[in-house]
Amino acid sequence: MSYDSRGNFNRVHSWENDRLNNVEIASDRHDEEDDNFAQGLSMCVLRDGRAAMSGNLNLNNYRIQNVAGGTASSDAVNKAQLDAVNSTLTAFIQSKIDQTLSALYPVGSIYIGTQNSCPLATLIAGSTWTLVGQNRALWGGNGSNGNTTINAGLPNITGRYNHQCLMNWGSGTENGALYTANVSGDSSSQNGGGSDGGNSQTIAFDASKSNSIYGASTTVQPPAYRVNVWRRTA
Repeated sequence: MSYDSRGNFNRVHSWENDRLNNVEIASDRHDEEDDNFAQGLSMCVLRDGRAAMSGNLNLNNYRIQNVAGGTASSDAVNKAQLDAVNSTLTAFIQSKIDQTLSALYPVGSIYIGTQNSCPLATLIAGSTWTLVGQNRALWGGNGSNGNTTINAGLPNITGRYNHQCLMNWGSGTENGALYTANVSGDSSSQNGGGSDGGNSQTIAFDASKSNSIYGASTTVQPPAYRVNVWRRTA
């Protein structure tokens, strides 16, 4: 073969060596050398591209420059074409991301997170997010009363104790959070007769008798985890 594995061309004969070795000029030796030249030239890449490649090209990390844009499906493409495709594809993907996020978070949606600002404001182009619900707990709505607030409060504590002085201490009527806790003494003295035995009566207060919410917890504020709540306004 004219070329070795590294692409180096090799001569078959050396005319100078033949002269030094007294080898006479012979047609067969000339033909062998000329055939080797012909074989080597036949393996060259022609500039006009008339001959197809017979193997893969190893460019050894060199570039192919001034490549025209491909047109047929089997053509190679140049960097300008790749850049154009990349730009188009990037814009297409971004538009789909915007459409998806806008569909998932339309105006009026809520985003909950621990960030200092709403990350969706940069992910959804042109969107506006307002911090809402500061120092408020979330409360499920009925579908028509969303984006409204409820003021803090507790059920009112009420109670009443009615007592008729001429009757026994224990005959009063209990209602709400008030009740009779203890009665002692001579009830007859209450009607003006008998000795005064030091009568006493305790009126007690228990909020749980008015509403079971009282006493259900040891504190009004349960353990809580703070988050930030944003509402999309545009």
